[in-house]
Amino acid sequence: MFTSSISAINTASWQVAAAAGNIANATTPGYQSQRVDQATAAGGGVEIAGVTSTGAPDFAGDAVTLIEASAAFKVNLRVLKAQNETLGALLDLIA
Repeated sequence: MFTSSISAINTASWQVAAAAGNIANATTPGYQSQRVDQATAAGGGVEIAGVTSTGAPDFAGDAVTLIEASAAFKVNLRVLKAQNETLGALLDLIA
């Protein structure tokens, strides 16, 4: 029940780490920016399909990635909270 949201939060965390690394290493000679590739997981949710080198730093792209990851965190935390409340209500009915 919680798997899809947790996998999305995990993937967003990897995206933040890659974008932060790209920004932090933008002036490092020879550094290749990285992008986290995601795919639909077999049991639902999302999984990390790999990390791809994208070449030169792209500050605008990394900023967009950070905004998207932030939104993914917020939405999926709300979903987890709603699922938790629903499960709690169900347990209250059973008890």
